Amino acid sequence: MKLHNKVAIVTGGAQGIGRAITEGLAQEGATVVIADLKIDKAQDVVSTIEAGGGRAIALKVDMMQLSDISAMVEQTLTHFGQIDILINNAGILIVKSFLEMTETDWELQIGVNLKAAFFATQKVAEAMIRTGRPGKIVNVASTSAFTASTIPTVPYDISKAGVRMLTMSSAVQLAKYGISVNAIAPGTIETDLSRSALEPEKLEKFGQVRIPKGRLGQPQDLVGAVVFLCSDDSDYVLGHTLVVDGGWLAV
Repeated sequence: MKLHNKVAIVTGGAQGIGRAITEGLAQEGATVVIADLKIDKAQDVVSTIEAGGGRAIALKVDMMQLSDISAMVEQTLTHFGQIDILINNAGILIVKSFLEMTETDWELQIGVNLKAAFFATQKVAEAMIRTGRPGKIVNVASTSAFTASTIPTVPYDISKAGVRMLTMSSAVQLAKYGISVNAIAPGTIETDLSRSALEPEKLEKFGQVRIPKGRLGQPQDLVGAVVFLCSDDSDYVLGHTLVVDGGWLAV
């Protein structure tokens, strides 16, 4: 097991990409803290992990509240005494015409996707330094960090480009403490989030026509990349965004 005796926090870990990552980390031996507003769904993931012999807890966390982020870190330390891994996965997608996007939409989109990732990184890094444990932080960016979306999601694209830069900049600042910061950039992954943006038929056709792999990505397709970035195998990888998109950006 690549992550034996490691403690990981996964934000937004109750469903979709977050759930796949959470279960993947647990399968590699990590104890997982599932931080999510949807506490019932988070508890379901805990039950699945425990049934497989792993360890996990669920914490109700509103990533828009800095007090919740701080409490998430302190509760993890209270339960397990250490934090070795943070996965900044929590995110939302607001689809709305550029000309109709409101200040409230902007603040929510940037707040959940970028601001929360910044402060979670900050608070977890502080805990890692305080406890004297080097660690791994993995952000979930997007191919939208590299190229504009064709659907009207301008603040989302900006937020994910920000996550990519957060990855590079924080990696430079935290390297001296033994903390590695990297990211993955998923392409179009079949989740409730992507289904909310495109009708199922259009989504499936997009996968078949636009993606060289010939299909949409599944949450499980991301797990290997995340485990690599959380493990000792990636110790000399810092500030990198690993694209996992079935070849979409290569076209």
